[in-house]
Amino acid sequence: MSKSAAGGRSGQAIIRAVLEGERDPHELAALCNWRVKASQEKIARSLEGNWQEDLLFVLKQEQDGYEFCQKQMADCDRRLQQYLQQREDRSQGASLPEEKRKERLKKKKGNKPQFDLRGELFRMVGTDLTQIDSIDVMTAMTILSEAGWDMSKWKTEDHFVSWLRLCPDNKVSGDNPCADSGGSSAARRSRHHGVARIRRRDGSRESRRSPN
Repeated sequence: MSKSAAGGRSGQAIIRAVLEGERDPHELAALCNWRVKASQEKIARSLEGNWQEDLLFVLKQEQDGYEFCQKQMADCDRRLQQYLQQREDRSQGASLPEEKRKERLKKKKGNKPQFDLRGELFRMVGTDLTQIDSIDVMTAMTILSEAGWDMSKWKTEDHFVSWLRLCPDNKVSGDNPCADSGGSSAARRSRHHGVARIRRRDGSRESRRSPN
């Protein structure tokens, strides 16, 4: 079972059943969600084997660690939601724009916060930053946590772009560029993630345009 499958609903149901003593592969396969493409017979064959006590112990340790991390993330989500709800509402009663881009709607959620973070950021800032290409809700959250919602501290967009380290660095010493020491490290990471997403998107578009 892959890591991604183990973290899904079906994978978790099977793992918990194994730890509770279930060994029948067909009973375990029956726990899979109906959306799983593989047949129950194929899944049952993959669940056959000898159940070594040492490996079952390791599985329980791993499962306990996974559940602990999930609980910690849920606690962080609740605290973050409470904090954002206490911020001033700058949306002026406007509605959150509907997300219609297919690539955004199909994107897997992974470990994103289990509440409407996009809606809370929109209410706090007054605009939907995720409408910008390559800026998803987590990138927007990173930028806002570093820069804040008030952009008046930067006189122009050029100043902000410079702070993000998007401008070419002209600091040189002996014809060698100096070390990158300005701006926010978290903001720079968000920039790199955004650029990578744009490259992947553009690469995907080019591949679709290319003749077979």
